Amino acid sequence: MGFPTGRTEKLYLSHLHSDHFDGLGELMVGAWVGGSRTSPLPVAGPPGVAEITSGFNAAYRIDSTYRMAHHGPTVANPAGYGLAPEVIEVPAGPGGRAVLLDEGDLLITAFRVDHAPVEPAYGFRVDYKGRSAVFSGDTVYSEKLIEMARGADILFHEALHPEMVAAMSAAASEAGAAPLSKVFADILDYHASPVEAARSAQSAGTGRLVIYHIVPPLPSKLLYPYFLKGTGEVYSGPVNVAEDGQIYSLPASGGAPGPKLVPG
Repeated sequence: MGFPTGRTEKLYLSHLHSDHFDGLGELMVGAWVGGSRTSPLPVAGPPGVAEITSGFNAAYRIDSTYRMAHHGPTVANPAGYGLAPEVIEVPAGPGGRAVLLDEGDLLITAFRVDHAPVEPAYGFRVDYKGRSAVFSGDTVYSEKLIEMARGADILFHEALHPEMVAAMSAAASEAGAAPLSKVFADILDYHASPVEAARSAQSAGTGRLVIYHIVPPLPSKLLYPYFLKGTGEVYSGPVNVAEDGQIYSLPASGGAPGPKLVPG
């Protein structure tokens, strides 16, 4: 996608499920060497984030010595290697939120969502020059998310299709794959459905809904209508299924946030 990893200033983790941090090591290397960092990359996340960053720092230590020896300290500065943890503490209870960054025009706020037994799990709202985007993180239908997404230009909301996943669980069971069948059955209770995501967008009055973290993965666009069935009945705005390589632009001058694909 051509994302400028060398310009990464900080990473925010919504929660500590592996599928939300498994690319962290390569991002760290890209930010360090690609940006000639002189200090470790900050990684902010829920309590436990220090254990995650410590593990990546240890796993990539040998690799880092090769890069230092090969590229030299100007590019691979030893002082810039690694990840530096920052714990995000968000108060529990109604209205619980925490401002993570406030730089005048740019405001980033974290809020709690429900992804039990993962606790805590966060969503994020980003406000910049009058435009706003909200990221649900992993969650069931959440009144807290609706409150934080109120009036946002765009809501990125995770979604799992219950019928499709239940069918996968049944198929795995019939094939004798009991552990896999149980995993599929278990994940039904801590994700929102596409219709619930759409209901959240409608209640919050967001301008556009983009469904991401799609479960199960959709190998063909022919499945999009089935995955989104019912969303148009509860949400009056545009709904998109997120695709790799998509970018949504929110110009400060105004305009609707439509998707475009990065060439490649």
